[in-house]
Amino acid sequence: MSKIEANKTLGSGGVTNVSSPTYQNTVAQEEKGTLHHSEVPVIDGRGSLNFADILKGSAANPLSTFEKKAALINAELDQFGFGRYQLCIWLLCGFGYFLDLAWAQGVGLAASAIYQEMGVSAGSQGVIFSCANAGLAVGALGFGLLVDIIGRKWAFNLTCLITSIFGLLLAAPKYNYAAICGIYFLASIGLGGNIPIDATIALEFVPQRKRMLVCLLSLWQPVGVVFASGIAYATAAKYRCASGLPSCHDVASGAACCSVSSNMGWRYNSIVLGGVTLVIFFLRFFVFRFHESPKFLLARGREAEAIEVLHKIAKFNKAPPPTLTVQHFAEIDASSSTYTNDSNAQNGNMTSIGSVTKRFLRNFRGLKGLFLNKLQFFIFCLLAVAYMGDYWSFNLAGSFLPLILLRNNVSSGQDTVTDTYRQYVYIYLPGILGAVLALFSVQLPIVGRKWSLVFSAICQGLAMAMYTQVKTTAGYVGLNAFEYIMQTYFNAVLYASAPELFDTAYRGSASGMLSCLGRLAGIVAPFAGQKYLASNSSGILWLGAGGIWLSAFTMIFLPVEMRNRQMF
Repeated sequence: MSKIEANKTLGSGGVTNVSSPTYQNTVAQEEKGTLHHSEVPVIDGRGSLNFADILKGSAANPLSTFEKKAALINAELDQFGFGRYQLCIWLLCGFGYFLDLAWAQGVGLAASAIYQEMGVSAGSQGVIFSCANAGLAVGALGFGLLVDIIGRKWAFNLTCLITSIFGLLLAAPKYNYAAICGIYFLASIGLGGNIPIDATIALEFVPQRKRMLVCLLSLWQPVGVVFASGIAYATAAKYRCASGLPSCHDVASGAACCSVSSNMGWRYNSIVLGGVTLVIFFLRFFVFRFHESPKFLLARGREAEAIEVLHKIAKFNKAPPPTLTVQHFAEIDASSSTYTNDSNAQNGNMTSIGSVTKRFLRNFRGLKGLFLNKLQFFIFCLLAVAYMGDYWSFNLAGSFLPLILLRNNVSSGQDTVTDTYRQYVYIYLPGILGAVLALFSVQLPIVGRKWSLVFSAICQGLAMAMYTQVKTTAGYVGLNAFEYIMQTYFNAVLYASAPELFDTAYRGSASGMLSCLGRLAGIVAPFAGQKYLASNSSGILWLGAGGIWLSAFTMIFLPVEMRNRQMF
């Protein structure tokens, strides 16, 4: 039996542990030792869906030729371990998570100064956030598709470049609220691609046994919120017009008003955030040498390049060079009757506009693997509900909770500017605990990814329902912190687990579409909750709790548990 023919033993319809002595001796023999092997089992399923497999999370498709090849790449990456290259990837992807909420918090805190300076009426104040949500949705979908077309490398860098350019330009307009909204929409396009792309990239470079560290990327989100709050406190809150002054754009010359020169704080805020984003782009593009994902190259038929990247990573990590060769891939091709990724495979670099267009169209044909494969499509539908329920709940709480508290005569404790920013630290910094909880719970034998999602979503909904009983400031702050911990916990598992469940050929596209659906649900949610606010009902809170509880319910039926199986 040849080295690669032993891969056929994976087709027995169960779990094959590639670290077994039989697998090593028959598959991994080399002149100077053995091919590297992974300790994580390879799952080869029947492709059928039954209720027992769904509840146990044990459903699996038969291994494709691409997945057999990807298993060999996984083995080499496992051999490198979590080295210097993986640490750099983790940090740089974490900065993407950091920017996601840092910009949302920073602009949110600066918004009142923008409204005052530009004389924005109450009915138009929500436009900037609608534009932001629209940009985030466009960015998630657009970059999700692009990352599977032009590759991980360019999409990874473009998100930060776009956000930094338009983030810095945000400080330029004078008395032009429409321009502010338009520029923030463009900046949000870059932001929207961050999380689905960064999670995808991190997963494709870390060892299989260390994939739970991708959950820990979510700790950068509360850090981003606290950082942005500190910047806003030092800029937008300090260098702004006196309260009550009208916009100079709306009054006669010489009258006391809010001028550009007396309201520079929000501009300083945008410049600092834009500068930080530019520094992150500089680190990603100029300081760190990012190599294209080997599995992406493999999916594109660029096998020699994939192996070359493995050698470069090994050199960076100061690890032994990989023993994998193109011949090993050729033996798999020879022993397989089909190659599922032929529709996506293409040799050489695609740089011309015509070639990129052809690749774009080819990628849509490649998505048939997502929509025509019964198991993959079922997973996508379940995750779509989970994403939409999550964003629905979050946006309802963000839009209406402060108003409900005021109506119920409950103070948020934000009587002064200092109190306001202190509460942000109390509420958001504990969110780091949510990411740590996710890190540990996804490794528990019975809990894993699936039941971590269910548990955290139930607790998040419970926190929203309990808001109806809040009577004191301390109760509000404590419950808000608990809700944010559970929200971070849920998102940490969701953002890390969703890309794991899809093949490399359309992993970014699936993640981007899911994130886009979630953003759209977040845009719609406040409109659905308006009638409850008008009727002085607490139904908004139950509507929000119902959304995340729906996510919890759908996750019960997630048919694949990735805790102890390889990701391809």
